[in-house]
Amino acid sequence: MTTIIPASEAKAKFSELLERVQTGESFSITLHGEARAKLVPAMGPNLEQIQSTITRMKSSRSVLNSPGQSKLRIKDLLNEGRP
Repeated sequence: MTTIIPASEAKAKFSELLERVQTGESFSITLHGEARAKLVPAMGPNLEQIQSTITRMKSSRSVLNSPGQSKLRIKDLLNEGRP
């Protein structure tokens, strides 16, 4: 999610904003109410974040396809309710 912040506040809190950007936050900096710049992390997600996301995806997959039940298939879900 991007936080909108006026240029005057961004100037006053620049060091704090940089620290927050390092944790993954993004900012849209406005001048007279119009977006003029973005402050975003320079690098993509680190290995730990990627592994965490994969783990969450795998756990949700096991909930959807529990042992002992028929497997859910995307094609079947798309065709569900179609004549």
